[in-house]
Amino acid sequence: MIGAETNKREYVDYEIEQSKKRDNGLLAIYIHKLKDKSSNTDAKGENPFDYWHTTINGEKKYFSSIYSTYDWVNDDGYKNFGDWVEKAAKQAGR
Repeated sequence: MIGAETNKREYVDYEIEQSKKRDNGLLAIYIHKLKDKSSNTDAKGENPFDYWHTTINGEKKYFSSIYSTYDWVNDDGYKNFGDWVEKAAKQAGR
């Protein structure tokens, strides 16, 4: 889940690293358009996947070009979340 401050959070890199080590499926979801209890929304945060990379066939590939990123509001996360998770799991071979 990507909020305005997500990329600055202490454990985000650790969580991505551990998920990758475990061969978990990865995906990112922007949540900046979700309303809080006062009906306010937040600024769009930076995608942490833009800063992580791996090497595939000798070429540097950023996670943001490998793993899907969605917008909860624009991409109807309430309806599609299960499909997103399933896609990520299949991509990870699960």
